[in-house]
Amino acid sequence: MSRLNKISHSALVQVAAGVFVTGATGLYFAQKYMQHKVRKLPHYLEGLTIISEHQKAKDALGPPIQVGAVDLSDRRRNYVDKTTSMLRIPVTGQLDAGFAEIYATREAPEKAFVTSKVRLTLNNGAVVIFDDGRWPFNDKNLETD
Repeated sequence: MSRLNKISHSALVQVAAGVFVTGATGLYFAQKYMQHKVRKLPHYLEGLTIISEHQKAKDALGPPIQVGAVDLSDRRRNYVDKTTSMLRIPVTGQLDAGFAEIYATREAPEKAFVTSKVRLTLNNGAVVIFDDGRWPFNDKNLETD
């Protein structure tokens, strides 16, 4: 008789449950750690400061403006490359909700990112509220304010 036949099914279920709980907890803390790292990025903070100080953005969203978590699995809209970065951050207020899209550039990988464009996309449309002209890609059909 082999050793596997001597192990009860309930013991295997307990081991499997323990591995699942440990793995799920590890993934949860990894997600929280990455969110913390993203929220410390200089262009993340600068972009949210621009939105919080922009009167039309505040009027459109309605105070208080609350910030959600960046969808780290969406690599098309949330990424940090060698010289460009884009973050799509959920924002909500009392009047409306949508996304703050923060675009940043840097001259070289060892330099810090600088916010190049901030676009606020709400239910009734999108508006660029900050643009210094350095973002290398064009966004057509957008209002600039």
